[in-house]
Amino acid sequence: MRGCMLRVLACLSLFFFLVPVTYVRGPEPPANDSQYIALEPVMLDARDPDRTRIGRLEFLGGWKITSDNEEFGGISSMLALADNRFLMLSDNGTLVGFTLDEDNQAAVRPFIAPLPDGPAPPNEHAKKNWDSESFLHDPATGQFWVGYEHQHSIWRYGPSLARKESANFPKAMQKWPDNGGAEAMLHLPNGRFLVFSESADYSGGGYQALVFDGDPSEADTKARLMGYRGPEGYRLTDAVLMDDKTALMLHRRFTPIDGVSAILSIARLADFRPGTVATSIPVATLKPPVKVDNMEALAVTRDGDRVIVWLASDDNFNMLQESLLFKFRLLDAEDSAKRPRPGQKNEKAGASPGFSAFESE
Repeated sequence: MRGCMLRVLACLSLFFFLVPVTYVRGPEPPANDSQYIALEPVMLDARDPDRTRIGRLEFLGGWKITSDNEEFGGISSMLALADNRFLMLSDNGTLVGFTLDEDNQAAVRPFIAPLPDGPAPPNEHAKKNWDSESFLHDPATGQFWVGYEHQHSIWRYGPSLARKESANFPKAMQKWPDNGGAEAMLHLPNGRFLVFSESADYSGGGYQALVFDGDPSEADTKARLMGYRGPEGYRLTDAVLMDDKTALMLHRRFTPIDGVSAILSIARLADFRPGTVATSIPVATLKPPVKVDNMEALAVTRDGDRVIVWLASDDNFNMLQESLLFKFRLLDAEDSAKRPRPGQKNEKAGASPGFSAFESE
């Protein structure tokens, strides 16, 4: 009897292996479009809870950001608006907005929603790929600009991001690597725009950037080439104006041995000229044991005379990574040279001569 049962089981196994079987699958579960955003405070250095200094940065607060919304994550750029209101942009074309209530460690009036429009798929078989990497806002007009990778282009959206107003696929950007597009943008006080490639080599050194004479989302705007060379081994991930003379530049690096790290530096706007290679001076390096991830987003606000620097990370929609938001005060050269209190570490920022080095000549 036992031998008979074994033969029956063997025949059934062979049947299911050889004969095509139609599997009936139920309907897919509805997408999670939760609008709730949670904040969890984090320390700068878990091994040294009292640590508050990295180079010329003074740590003021940090949060891990989470949401059950399926489109949340991948923060690649952000805007810091009035009253602690943040507008973040994911590299899948999703907007994440909230007001940071620091007293209650809460995200107030949150929302998660897609951009109203973006680049069309390259063909009928391709999926939507709104790889949005850079983000600008003009408070005077209310308009927004977004830079896209893969389908290299610059799009302008109207106030409140209600609709697309214009889009341009600059010829010079079409030669950039698929994954090395408009990683950062700056709108200069003179009306020009800078668009930085993450990885397109520049003949004079560093990586390519385009200097647009005006709005880069308009097809008739002239663009000229220049180079930007960041810290060795690092690639630019975001940039923001600090004042009418300088910009903060954020860079990241990942190696299997050292892991992930980031460098914040200051560049002089006068050095961003067509045909030249601009550089910047590091002011702080974030690396383990400091809390750090794939730092891609950068913003600046003012608190009186204090310059407040905000950094956010892109978790790549990877459960092993985190979406982080950090708040720092940028110290001047004199403050950064002061002796830290007992037990407080003060990592050197490298060559950092202070703001006097960026005065107009």
